[in-house]
Amino acid sequence: MSRTNDRGHSELFYKKRHLQLKQLKSMGIRNTYLYNEIPEYPKEVDFRVTKLRHNTNLQGFLGIWDSEGFTKPTRSKSAKHDLVWWSPDISKDDITSAEQQYLDSQQCDAEKPFLHKFTTSPAFLSSSRMGNFRFSMSIPDLMYSFQEQFCSGQKPDIRTFETVVYKQEVMHSIVVHAPCARNLFSKYPLLSDTQQPACVFHENTIIWRPQAMCKTHRFRLSRNMKAIRIPVKAREEYMWDNIGVAFHVPHGQIFRFNREILFNSLRFCEGAYPKLNTEEFVKCEFGPVRP
Repeated sequence: MSRTNDRGHSELFYKKRHLQLKQLKSMGIRNTYLYNEIPEYPKEVDFRVTKLRHNTNLQGFLGIWDSEGFTKPTRSKSAKHDLVWWSPDISKDDITSAEQQYLDSQQCDAEKPFLHKFTTSPAFLSSSRMGNFRFSMSIPDLMYSFQEQFCSGQKPDIRTFETVVYKQEVMHSIVVHAPCARNLFSKYPLLSDTQQPACVFHENTIIWRPQAMCKTHRFRLSRNMKAIRIPVKAREEYMWDNIGVAFHVPHGQIFRFNREILFNSLRFCEGAYPKLNTEEFVKCEFGPVRP
């Protein structure tokens, strides 16, 4: 199904399912990037995500700082879309750990690190297309705060929400909501009930297995786990995938954190193109590509 998102762009969406790339291809979707054959790369790599990030622009940062928390700034047409969005915040150490687990699963070794050459999509970079301000928090802290503020101490429900297909990105989203909001989300399957999920929750950690980690593949993986450079003229653009974690925050309420927590979780990040809003990026010095 097609719709226009909050930024005024058209997107395809599929409710209640996390569709794999091969399933999307079988639907005959008109998208050149989707059908480009990805060069050999590390498949079935598990990333253990322990932190999430919320990227925003200056206007969004000021709103979060003034209200001491997160909320959707405008009222949604449907209450189940009163969502505050976060995405994985993956560090160099996370990539190194995922590479070692991958090598263990393949029962082999590698002469040199290679996975960092294949994790180059916007999902893995520290730059942001949303703006220069990033709040990064641990999943246990986020889940505990949400549970205390919205769930009366009960555990929140975590459900498979949607697959959304953009021009060059596939996003698999999950929704975290209070038990009292089950009437809004009961038709969405609990995350553990889905077959071949894009990600799972395990002990306050998201285990994510991306299917497409590069926007442009500059390397291919050899049988002996070496990253072989692809000539510039032979490189193509590909779909890349991501996951989104949406916390349901009813209209008029705020997912609150005191300013000390907000300050300690805040860092500046470099703006990346194409940017996803009309506000210009802030120009200043930034840190490394990955923390």
